[in-house]
Amino acid sequence: MKFILLISLIVSIQTSLVIHVISLIGYISTKEIRYFRNFMVTTACNIFISIGLAIMVAIDQKILSGLKLDLIFILESGLLFIYMLAVKVRLTIDIIKRLKNTENYHLSHFGKKIYHTTIIDFKEVMTYFVTFPFTMMAGAYFIVKMMRYK
Repeated sequence: MKFILLISLIVSIQTSLVIHVISLIGYISTKEIRYFRNFMVTTACNIFISIGLAIMVAIDQKILSGLKLDLIFILESGLLFIYMLAVKVRLTIDIIKRLKNTENYHLSHFGKKIYHTTIIDFKEVMTYFVTFPFTMMAGAYFIVKMMRYK
């Protein structure tokens, strides 16, 4: 039971750290207050989860020696795969919404839609293609390790 709690705390601190970094980047780039609130909430979560981890390890030091790193690596690769896949899905949904907006295209003389270049931003394309290799590596590692895990 202690191992499951320890692994769940480790996974939750890593998830919180990812959200923390995303919130920080979002606040720096857009200066929106919602990113700042998310940043502050994840800061508090990181502190409390870290305190919980420290107390757990301080009470029972042998708990760290009983961890199987193979299981943690599988969870890590699965989480990374899900995070990267979520980024791609989010970008795709945003682009599809812009495609359906009538302000982003006009009709030619023959009745065909001609899309404006504002539909796809260069940062979105670069984000999609930069995260692609990491998504493939994490997904392949996760699937292979899940098939061979004993």
